Amino acid sequence: MIKISGSLKALPLRRTAAACAICVFFTLAPAPALASGGLHGSSGLTISAPRAEAVNGLRLLSTASPASIPAEKDTNAATAKPRDRDYYEQRGEIVWEVPSAGKVIALTFDDGPDPVQTVQILDELKKYGAKATFFVVGKRAERFPALIKREAAEGHEIGNHTYSHPFLTNNRSTESIRSEIAATQKVIKSINGTAPVLFRPPGGYYHERLVHVSLSEGCLPILWSWHQDTEDWKAPGVNRIVNKVLNNAREGDIVLFHDHVQGSSNTVDAIRKILPELSKRGYHFVTVSELLKLRGSTSGVSKPSGSKTK
Repeated sequence: MIKISGSLKALPLRRTAAACAICVFFTLAPAPALASGGLHGSSGLTISAPRAEAVNGLRLLSTASPASIPAEKDTNAATAKPRDRDYYEQRGEIVWEVPSAGKVIALTFDDGPDPVQTVQILDELKKYGAKATFFVVGKRAERFPALIKREAAEGHEIGNHTYSHPFLTNNRSTESIRSEIAATQKVIKSINGTAPVLFRPPGGYYHERLVHVSLSEGCLPILWSWHQDTEDWKAPGVNRIVNKVLNNAREGDIVLFHDHVQGSSNTVDAIRKILPELSKRGYHFVTVSELLKLRGSTSGVSKPSGSKTK
């Protein structure tokens, strides 16, 4: 993931260190019905997988009328103040974290699959009975379908991370945004028989049209806890990644990693230290959809079978 400089209408996820320390306790509201103005929307855990049309309490629609997507050249939209995290979080249209979920944490990996790093990460997760969510790039999934099948077979969740990993800023056409999401939906369904129900935009960029298109394609937009952006794509060193996660670990966090980082094994080596330590602290590792289904839990979850958690 690469930082972009310059003025963009889309909101980058990057924030100040002070903002990153904020942990917002919230209850995501179910989406209201579709109106003319827009679309509003295994680790042994006994949690059923969510249905594509009802993830996170939202009724995701597979189709939407042209009127439901904000116009690209809408003058009012262009001059309007960009909507922030609170707006989307309160509506349940984007998720950053679920701090009321109990002693659970969701590890997520972007940009894969990778024939070396993804395999090593899967091996480590298996040792601890840990489940994770892999936001995959469609063109890479086409190259390495066996890894997608392995991820699913071992109880991990597959999410959509676009087909070719472009930054879907507000300068992109609606059709361009839709094609990137739809192409990966098709690829994953052709491999696993089921299309993803979660979408993560590259770079963390989000705006009204992207949210509407993602929901209309059956995917709930998922970002990550501001205090859990490891920036492992920069290859900052193993200890830096480890300290970032362990020093900031909170119940219901969504942690951002990458399982395809050119020329770096930092993430894999960091995972080898993070998994045992968080396990000792009593954390259970769940997929994002499992995390969403545990929203509001105060008792946590039962110990996964085969886990090394003490």
